[in-house]
Amino acid sequence: MLKRVFLFLFLSSTSGFSAGVPTDTLINSIQVAWDKISSYEAEFHQTVNSKGLGTREETQGTLQVQKPLKLRWETPAQNSIQILNGSQLWQIRKSKRRKTTQVDHYRDISKLVDARSLSFLSGKISIKKSYKYRVLADSPQSVLLALTPLSGGLETYLAEILKPSYSLGALKIESPESETRIVFSNVRTNVSLPESLFQYEPGPQDVVQNN
Repeated sequence: MLKRVFLFLFLSSTSGFSAGVPTDTLINSIQVAWDKISSYEAEFHQTVNSKGLGTREETQGTLQVQKPLKLRWETPAQNSIQILNGSQLWQIRKSKRRKTTQVDHYRDISKLVDARSLSFLSGKISIKKSYKYRVLADSPQSVLLALTPLSGGLETYLAEILKPSYSLGALKIESPESETRIVFSNVRTNVSLPESLFQYEPGPQDVVQNN
C-alpha cells in the first residue's frame, strides 16, 4: 500500500544558482513541462523503510493518473488497488483464500497523512505557491529538488526530475516515522485513460468500511 512517498543525497543549500542556471529559471522550466501533462501512466518500484519498526517493504506495480486528482495505484502481488477520485479514496484488498474483498472508503483524504503523496502525484502542482524548494543537484541528466509543503507537516519530498523532458523519474518522502522511495519506469504522458479506472462499485462479496 502506498504510504508516504530517490536518490540518497545529502541536503545542501543553494544560493539561487545551480550549475550556472538561476534557480527561478530552472523551476519555471519544470513547471511549464509539468503543466503540459494532463495524464500519465507508469510502472513503479516502491521501497518503504519504517524507522520505528526497522522493517523494509518492497512492492511494484502500475500507476495511472488523470489530472487533477484522479489516480489508480495497483500492486498485483499484494492484490491491492488504491483509487483516488477528487477527495475520495478507495483502498481495496482482495483475499483469494477467503474469496472476499476488504474495502476502506475515505470520503475526505485531506485527513489522511498517508494520502498526501497521492495528491502530490495526481494534482496540478504549483511548485512556487505550494512548496519551499531547494535545488540539491543539477546535472545534464537530472535535477534533484527538495520540496517542503508550505501548508505545514514534517514531510520532505525529494523529487528527481529527468532532463530534457523534466518528467518525474523518482520520488522520495521522508517523515519522522518512515522513508519511502518510488522509482518510475516506462512513463507515458498525455495518454487516453478510461474513466472506469478511477471508479469503484462495491460488489456483494465486498466488506466495506466507510471512514
